[in-house]
Amino acid sequence: MSANTCAHATIPTSLTAKLLLPEADYLRLDEIVIDGQDVTIVTTSCQTTPCCPSCGVVATREHSRYTRRPGDLPCVGRQVRLQLNVRRFFCDNPACQQRTFVERLPGVVRSFARRTTRLADIQRQIGLALGGEAGARSAMRQAMPVSADTLLRLVSHTELAPAASPKVLG
Repeated sequence: MSANTCAHATIPTSLTAKLLLPEADYLRLDEIVIDGQDVTIVTTSCQTTPCCPSCGVVATREHSRYTRRPGDLPCVGRQVRLQLNVRRFFCDNPACQQRTFVERLPGVVRSFARRTTRLADIQRQIGLALGGEAGARSAMRQAMPVSADTLLRLVSHTELAPAASPKVLG
């Protein structure tokens, strides 16, 4: 092999999914799209037993599908956006008030969130370390754009560990 020749190795799709996806166990990697400075990772949920969040009954009837697009951690200096194809289900429990629900993706993204939990954790750490404006500038340089107000909101929602009771008072 000459000095200018590169050896190419093919990475299996399962390994690629484990490297890129927050929870590769119940997300299937469908496609990776690179467009300019943005990367879109197209995935489909492949959970087998989605349960109603209100009553806990396992759903069997699919209602429809839709797409969520939360931001994720950057990759090689590029912004990453997940395209999550998720399903809606009917709740077949007649006593349940919720008629339809969307399958939850714990460990990936919270309900109604616009960023993955791992991106939110990193941005929260930046906010704790640098504050609002400085943190927003640092996050922008790291391809995780966020406003100063959002960083401060993430910091204010941080749950503190309970403090240990003192052994001696006074």
